[in-house]
Amino acid sequence: MKTKTVMAAVLITVSMMLISNLGSAAEPPTLLIHLKTSLKHDDAQICVAYNAVWAALQEGLKVNVLIDADAVNTYKIGWLGKDDIETYKLPERMRDVLARQFAVPLERVPRVYGEYLVMLKEKGAQFYIDEEMLITAGIAKRPGDLERVSAKFFKPVTLPEMIRLRTGADFYLVY
Repeated sequence: MKTKTVMAAVLITVSMMLISNLGSAAEPPTLLIHLKTSLKHDDAQICVAYNAVWAALQEGLKVNVLIDADAVNTYKIGWLGKDDIETYKLPERMRDVLARQFAVPLERVPRVYGEYLVMLKEKGAQFYIDEEMLITAGIAKRPGDLERVSAKFFKPVTLPEMIRLRTGADFYLVY
């Protein structure tokens, strides 16, 4: 009887370990954040989107960001060799709120959006950019061309790939 009890306890323990390992091996939910409004048309949209990316990463979500429509123009390298957002400053009050909400020292909150974008990439966000819009807007000359895009880590995607990003996401936000 003792042998059966010990075996049952071992089987239950092993089963619980396997179940917990299966749960931890599962892919986290995916959030697609779709940026379609350029900085020039509404700076609040793109700025809030960066905050949403950070919050989602903090919550353990897999985050994909799709730069689409007019938002592609925000990352176009201009005649001074910069894009519209890389030196755009975060308001100090926003930095204070972000530091408090994410429990990080104020010094670790980016001062400009160029730093913020890189930080989000380093935290695990994946960035995609609409290849068709790059070409239509005259930013790119051919598919895959990121010469005039400031963020070289953006991955150009086709329309079918954009649809797969959208349909493969568990959650979706648009800015």
